[in-house]
Amino acid sequence: FDTERLLAGFRDNAGLSTNGAKRYGGWENTNIAGHSVGHYLTAIAQAYQNPNTTAEQKDALYNRMKTLIDGMKTCQQHSRGKTGFLWAAPVPSDGNVERQFDRVEIGKANIFDDAWVPWYTMHKLIAGLVDVYKATGYAPAKEVGSSLGDWVYNRASGWNDQTHRTVLSIEYGGMNDCMYDLYSITSKDSHAVAAHYFDEDALFQKVMQGGRDVLNNRHANTTIPKFIGALKRYTVLDGKVVNGQKVDASAYLKYAETFWEMVTTHHTYITGGNSEWEHFGKDDILNAERTNCNCETCNSYNMLKLSRELFKITHDSKYMDFYENTYYNSILSSQNPETGMTTYFQPMATGYFKVYSTQWDKFWCCTGSGMENFTKLGDSIYYKKGKNLYVTQYLSSEAEWKEQNIKLTQTTSIPDKDTSKFTVHVLGGKSADMNLYLRIPDWIAGEPTVTVNGKKEEVVVSGGYVCLDREWADGDTVEIQLPMEVRAYGL
Repeated sequence: FDTERLLAGFRDNAGLSTNGAKRYGGWENTNIAGHSVGHYLTAIAQAYQNPNTTAEQKDALYNRMKTLIDGMKTCQQHSRGKTGFLWAAPVPSDGNVERQFDRVEIGKANIFDDAWVPWYTMHKLIAGLVDVYKATGYAPAKEVGSSLGDWVYNRASGWNDQTHRTVLSIEYGGMNDCMYDLYSITSKDSHAVAAHYFDEDALFQKVMQGGRDVLNNRHANTTIPKFIGALKRYTVLDGKVVNGQKVDASAYLKYAETFWEMVTTHHTYITGGNSEWEHFGKDDILNAERTNCNCETCNSYNMLKLSRELFKITHDSKYMDFYENTYYNSILSSQNPETGMTTYFQPMATGYFKVYSTQWDKFWCCTGSGMENFTKLGDSIYYKKGKNLYVTQYLSSEAEWKEQNIKLTQTTSIPDKDTSKFTVHVLGGKSADMNLYLRIPDWIAGEPTVTVNGKKEEVVVSGGYVCLDREWADGDTVEIQLPMEVRAYGL
């Protein structure tokens, strides 16, 4: 992408020269413009962190991030909105750059005339800024994000109850999620308070109560990020003191766990995707909802984010079973391998085919999340805690764990064959203490076989894992065989 074109909308709104650059087309030339820039920032931050990125590529990615962040900072300093405001969507004829947010507050949300989910776009921008700061430590990214967070707090803190309810009734992405993330790097209490304005407790409690058809007719890609944000409240704030009060966020973990169970049990196709025309239907009616517009790719992207975070807290292997299945069947299959373009929907009805984006003039929501999907393919293979290393995905890969002086190399033939081999490299020492947890997938057909240095181990499966607890020497090898069979599944 041309960074000048990505910045054109921000510059135009700030009354600055666009240097002759024109906005991209499609959604990036509508009321939702800027959402892709947020995703793009996250995508290049992820690419920057990839250990296989060469020094030359790292420099190029860093310079691209720096160009975008510096450009956004200049636009923010010349904002024609209130202090800290930053925006890329075309300015209406009245010149009010904050008009979309004003319209949402009175319930006006016609995407052409009034507003196209401006809080959704704001979520993407703040998330991208935070991700760049976390990946690179580039201080201006934090500064721009912090100023935007101040703007969010100043606007949201002025809402009365009616306005608050109205705003939460219109898609706002994961504003709670990104604001809690922002708080984690700024430590500004106002950012945590602003995040909580976007916690939809009435919905959380309704899901917690359970029952039939709780999610019926709810916009799926609106709803999933709300629960990612609920979980973020738990991970960032539980037990912390904000504005002099200790936060008990334990209920928010329960909300997220209950929602995940509801979606995966009653609304998810065997591919890991969900929704029809972007919406959840009644419980357990997947066949009746098969069309050319099922399984919005953003939903799979968001369910994987939720699954990953729930696994980090609970270590429950069911989250990684879901992750693996959805990664293969919804994420890898969302890209055209010849062009790199990605899907919006993945049809479940008989006879339909996938439709992919085009290079410069679509910029769908799933184009944005698609950029992220394909710069984090190595995500969620390994997790570490204490001296425990969890292998959750069987993908040829390498994990370097400097704290334990270990590098683990995985070579696998899965899914073509049934075996994965691991080689332990001890860095700078004779041995290393590690508990190696190997996930036993839910698709296994029989008992797993594990060998260490060619010697068969007694296998005890506990909590979905085999644990190998030992002192590891340099060059030790582990092989795991996971018997397979062909099975037929319902929808």
